Amino acid sequence: MKRCRAMRRVLVHGLVYFGRVFADFMSGDEWEFRYYPDEGFQNLAAMLREVAACDLLYQLGGRVTQGKFLRVARAFGKKRIVMHWMGSDALDEQPEVREGKADPWVLRHLHHWAESDWMVREVRALGAPCELVPFPSALVPDAPSPLPDKFSVLVYVPTIERGELYGLDRILSVARELPDIPFELVGLLDGPIPDIPENLQVHGRIPNLLDFYRRCCVVWRPVRHDGVSWMVLESLGHGRHVLWTYPFPGCICVEGVSDARDHIARLHRLHQQGLLQVNKEGAHYIECGGYHPQLLKKSIHSLLEGILES
Repeated sequence: MKRCRAMRRVLVHGLVYFGRVFADFMSGDEWEFRYYPDEGFQNLAAMLREVAACDLLYQLGGRVTQGKFLRVARAFGKKRIVMHWMGSDALDEQPEVREGKADPWVLRHLHHWAESDWMVREVRALGAPCELVPFPSALVPDAPSPLPDKFSVLVYVPTIERGELYGLDRILSVARELPDIPFELVGLLDGPIPDIPENLQVHGRIPNLLDFYRRCCVVWRPVRHDGVSWMVLESLGHGRHVLWTYPFPGCICVEGVSDARDHIARLHRLHQQGLLQVNKEGAHYIECGGYHPQLLKKSIHSLLEGILES
């Protein structure tokens, strides 16, 4: 009779939106992922119990200092800790390293992963050995969706405070230069945006962008620094034409305002002529190029199993 393997318990901590979605997606197949944010005394007490009982700790978002969560993990003698670097965290931690605040225990005793090859280089430059491990989005579809009859561009900015990082100035400039093309901005948690163009509609945080992907033709991510964006992966999975600051299979690499404006105008003309089709190259790369969520899930399970057996 085949023996059942013991359930692997993983405590996930860090970025709230990603943490909850990731923990839910990664659970199953004899793995139990639980997410705990920094929220209140009762949550802290539950998290402390989970730290003591879990097999592995998984920190979403990188840092070079300990912070509360890692101090607790070290106090409990935990040795199997993964830190997954995502987005702008490698950029944010550069001042800490320059000022000599980096903790050698964090740099040398954790398993450092990064979701893109350029972030691997950035984390290594901070002094931590780092491995490339793409981060899965559970919202990547199995097949593209048809392009809508109306052409529009979808963009994302979370806060005005970090508007420069996310290219808000670029979005406003291109929207003003293309007044006949609708732009939809999602994710904004503060505001208002001053002197906003009439063709730019602003939305707050949207947990699931499915409807927005279906009603746009182009997704533009004009960031000045990024990891492998879930928005990019999900957009490619939907067969949308993606403009991004980084070269990536299935995407159009754009360097600035004029470049983005010209590509959006070109795609708009094709749409008006009835010639614009779904981005089959991008959708195929997501399915077959190693970024399908189920493939990444299995890969991360395998890597975590290796850590537990080491």
